[in-house]
Amino acid sequence: MNDPKAPLISIALCTYNGSKYLREQLDSLVHQTYPNIEISVFDDCSTDDTWAILLEYALNYPQIKLHQNSHNLGYQKNFETNFKACLGDLIAPSDQDDIWALDKIEKLYLILKDHILVYHDSELINSEGSSMGLSIGSRLNFVKGKSPRSFLFFNCVSGHSMLFKKELLGHIFPLPNKGFYDHWIAFVASHFGSIDYIDACLVKYRQHPQNLTDILGSKRKESKLQITLSRIQRENDWLEICAAYEMQNTGAGFNTRLFNQGKPRINNYFNFRFGLTIWKNQQELLFIPKQKAKRRIGFAIRQIWGMKTKTIFK
Repeated sequence: MNDPKAPLISIALCTYNGSKYLREQLDSLVHQTYPNIEISVFDDCSTDDTWAILLEYALNYPQIKLHQNSHNLGYQKNFETNFKACLGDLIAPSDQDDIWALDKIEKLYLILKDHILVYHDSELINSEGSSMGLSIGSRLNFVKGKSPRSFLFFNCVSGHSMLFKKELLGHIFPLPNKGFYDHWIAFVASHFGSIDYIDACLVKYRQHPQNLTDILGSKRKESKLQITLSRIQRENDWLEICAAYEMQNTGAGFNTRLFNQGKPRINNYFNFRFGLTIWKNQQELLFIPKQKAKRRIGFAIRQIWGMKTKTIFK
């Protein structure tokens, strides 16, 4: 791509003890075909060779801007701090252990246009870098346009896949203490403007035991009852966050009603209204998972049962 007027794009790379895969990722970032890039790196007090590798690359690639936190901020706050430091008109979050296609930024920029956020599909690779024969798009439907309800239970927009306009930062801070920053950004972006995607795998998304997200469900070691209880609590926490956003911006509406219907699930036997609301709005609420109609029915029915009932039958 050769465009002297191309706006500055900031790649926001957050690192923490990532030396094992970091060189492969950095090589894919510094050789992007898009011509005007800064790579803003915030290291969260790594204790391995991560910082030494970053210093080595920064000496050879002036587009890399290094920052080392004085104390450990954690995954979520480290990204928030990095986003605030980005100088670009557009921002692309980056993890430390993936491999980007060299034309990833260029392709996303070309489809951005009037959208506030765009994203892409990703190929899953194992810890050694070999393809797993799967992509995110093989498991999830992708959302476009303005569809915030689609993000009330599920998320299809990975942080490493997104490119968004800097103006979105005025609407996402502070990042919630619960949940994941990419889910939050996708939810807010679909309120504030339209989103779009490119149906191409532009990142090799590495799956290994240190991943914070578990898209394959391979790390679940708890009992079925523990998994159910954790899931209900996470859903309640997330719906509360979405309801609070709605109250602050437009006043009580669908999100608030859904949260209030689902909140008692931890301590009661039945939640008929909650399950019925999900069923009536399944086209939006259950759009992201690729599943047959009967699986959607099953999901809605499962939401009727409170934790006390589930405890009896587990």
